[in-house]
Amino acid sequence: MTDQVTLGFLASHRKTPSKKGIRLDPRTKLAAIAAMAIAVALAPNMICEAALMGLALVFGVVLGRWKSSAVTLALYATIITAAQFIPHMGGIALRTLFFSFFLLIRKVFACGLMAYATMATTPVNELMGALVKIGTPRSVTIPLAVVVRYLPAVREDWGFIKTAMRMRGISPTPLGLIRAPMRTIDCVYVPVLMNAGRVADELSMAAIARGIENPTKRTCYLHIAMGFADYVMLALFCAAIVGSLALRFLA
Repeated sequence: MTDQVTLGFLASHRKTPSKKGIRLDPRTKLAAIAAMAIAVALAPNMICEAALMGLALVFGVVLGRWKSSAVTLALYATIITAAQFIPHMGGIALRTLFFSFFLLIRKVFACGLMAYATMATTPVNELMGALVKIGTPRSVTIPLAVVVRYLPAVREDWGFIKTAMRMRGISPTPLGLIRAPMRTIDCVYVPVLMNAGRVADELSMAAIARGIENPTKRTCYLHIAMGFADYVMLALFCAAIVGSLALRFLA
């Protein structure tokens, strides 16, 4: 029981994940992200990358992240379209620069969408319970949980900072940065750094107060087990790795 609340503070003040999608085991989500990273790295051409992007979109939709998947699809299509104009650019150096940039973006998009969907639909205590089940050392699970809890807190503070800037007539946009660079930087970086330090101190104090250093094995009240949907998803991503590898050898 003591260790059950070890990282319970990390889940406080956090929105409940969407219930509209299919619930997958956190281990399935992490394995899917790793499999996608391998498959994208092995992808020999843009057609294979597009197919993997489609699989990532399916992953996001299954987890209930419809809007994020649609926005990612639109951005991906924009990047693919823009890449078609690279051969018409003047200068080898310029073409090489943009080709490398778009190649990196294309390969990161799928994993980025899956990572976002995973973090947005996985409570911290469920993630911790799953990591403990697979024998992940505490030196890895604790920093990971702190990061997962830390980012939403900073994002929430950033929303307050933007509201305060608008009340003072300062635009928290790239255009506002161009118009008044020093004032915008001063109104952004100082509050962000101060709030980041404050959040880090609060998380540290709460962790120590709730027994984060307790060496006993952590328990979780949530039932963490893999079901039929998990095995189907794992099979799809394993097939993606095999397909990318086969296409690379055939290319």
